[in-house]
Amino acid sequence: MRIAAAAAAVVALVAIAVVLAVALSGSGSPRRGLLESMFQDDQYTLDQPNAAVVATTLDTLKSLGVDRVRVQVLWSAIAPDNLSPRPPRGFDATDPADYPASGWAPYDRLVRLAYARGLGVNFDVTAPGPLWAMRQPAPYSPAALDYTPAVGAWRQFVSAVGRRYSGSYTPPGSHAGPLPRVNYWSIWNEPNQPAWLSPQLRTVDGVLVPDAPRLYREYADAAFSALQSTGHGTSTDTILIGETAPEGCTARGAGCRYPAAEQPIPPMPFIQSLYCVNASYEPLRGSLAAALHCPLGGSPSAFVKANPALFDATGYAHHPYSLLLAPNIPFRSDPGFVSLANLSTLERGLDRIFSLYGVSRQLPIYLTEYGYETHPPKPVDVDSVSLSKQAAYLDEAEYMAWSDPRVRTLSQFLLVDSAPDKAFPPGSSGYWSTFQTGLEYLGGAKKPSFDAYLLPVFIPDPSFSSGGSVLVWAMLRPARNGSSQRAVIEWRPLRGAYRTLATVTTDDPSNVLTAHVRPPGSGEIRIAWTSPTGQVLLSRAVAVAER
Repeated sequence: MRIAAAAAAVVALVAIAVVLAVALSGSGSPRRGLLESMFQDDQYTLDQPNAAVVATTLDTLKSLGVDRVRVQVLWSAIAPDNLSPRPPRGFDATDPADYPASGWAPYDRLVRLAYARGLGVNFDVTAPGPLWAMRQPAPYSPAALDYTPAVGAWRQFVSAVGRRYSGSYTPPGSHAGPLPRVNYWSIWNEPNQPAWLSPQLRTVDGVLVPDAPRLYREYADAAFSALQSTGHGTSTDTILIGETAPEGCTARGAGCRYPAAEQPIPPMPFIQSLYCVNASYEPLRGSLAAALHCPLGGSPSAFVKANPALFDATGYAHHPYSLLLAPNIPFRSDPGFVSLANLSTLERGLDRIFSLYGVSRQLPIYLTEYGYETHPPKPVDVDSVSLSKQAAYLDEAEYMAWSDPRVRTLSQFLLVDSAPDKAFPPGSSGYWSTFQTGLEYLGGAKKPSFDAYLLPVFIPDPSFSSGGSVLVWAMLRPARNGSSQRAVIEWRPLRGAYRTLATVTTDDPSNVLTAHVRPPGSGEIRIAWTSPTGQVLLSRAVAVAER
């Protein structure tokens, strides 16, 4: 219903609301460290022939308040003769100079441009790799460049990457001086998916058993060792393991479109096999333990010592996509899936594993890939959400990540929508199988989520009784981390102009503000903030309703 604008009673209500809001500011909010804003769009930060496009992209990310850019360091994109069954004669895989300069060039350009803008870089070092490093032949062709990579070759590649981005390496012939140091690393991308590591399973005595967790354990430890040997230990660098996808093939066969050995493994069974425990978090025994190269007896401390990456890494990285669901709604298809809504399942599982092995540590969580696909550009009947839902869901996800003090980062996947796959007929599901999670359309026009990302706002419970309050949460993302900022919480009736409910000062490393305010009635709430550059930024409006 419309609220009359002329009544002095409304003015009084607003004045009371301001006093109450300031008094209640920050009430009930968790105290936490920085929630880093990460962003990934390799198409525009790496795969551009024009350096000006990369520079413009990074300028846009900086203006959005992004702290760090995540990119995939593809082994196959850098390795020489990557489609040959044999490496080049005399090739030293640990020496960055033995790799083609053209393979390194996009990464060199990125780190120089990013660090010049004060942006950190996360290198996700991953397969696919060169054919000559793979077990051959792969049983099915899509797996050719990620089929049981040789551990030694992988370790040597990571050593080369670590050496090149140590902060003291100058590329041959370069006049720009040493490359900036990279001090933030992820080991492999989505190892529980066959597109990144295969086989996912193998047959032992006629039974399919997990194989990717065993392989990934070896690759994680090899990369961890290679990074340490090139000056990238956890005392100076962030090193993440996991990078798991949120779902896989269910017991009922949903999502099992791959050959049997290539069926993706849900994250929780993957993690349990990785750490050699069963679904009840007891040590694996017998033939399954042997198949997974798990200890058959012996002390728990021996397993910890033998696998430093699993226990000494800075944190565990995960991609908690919700697909079509709101961030607070968990997948119902399989309890082994992990989205943002049931992130506690992952956290409790890791805690139980560490407790079993006598390691008194809670592994921090890094959410390194997230987003929602939209219609448009996708058709309504192809998996996607509306533009308004994308904006609202991303803001809710930011709130949920910030509310969990164990979470260190939340990364948005894509600034610009991917182009459709023109190998398929227009309008088909194959045509739209690429990612449309961008904050901008392919042509550069902004979606509502662009401004929502800039100034996220969320109200956990937007309904209230007469005279009651609502909690308003917002993040002033472009502000300097930890700086003191003042923003205004505004309310308007269903029809009418905005008026001030409260002025709130941030007291959070991520420039988050929280306040309980008493709206005079049903309407909309938004945040208004004048940035240090003098630009007035407005959040999206969130509806509130009086019961």
